[in-house]
Amino acid sequence: MKLTVLLCSALLLSLSVLFQGYETVSPDSEMMTPGAPKPDPLGEAKEPDCAKYEEGTCTREYDPVCGSDGQVYSTECVLCQLNSLQKTNVKIASKGECPP
Repeated sequence: MKLTVLLCSALLLSLSVLFQGYETVSPDSEMMTPGAPKPDPLGEAKEPDCAKYEEGTCTREYDPVCGSDGQVYSTECVLCQLNSLQKTNVKIASKGECPP
């Protein structure tokens, strides 16, 4: 009986650690911060590459992009998910945070 409990605990801990690095985005997510968009060198916002995020799960890494709406998104993936959920077409104004 103790062995069964120990094995189940180890399995649950393994799954917990495995999925800890991933998250999904909800429409009311706090993963954006306001700011003014920073123009890219060409002066035009770029389309995000949303095809590579079709599985719907973003990692918790912080690799910010400045959206054409003046919001900072924690990753391009988060921008893509929010575009999909909110039926918007926010583009990437620049890599990194928007200037203050």
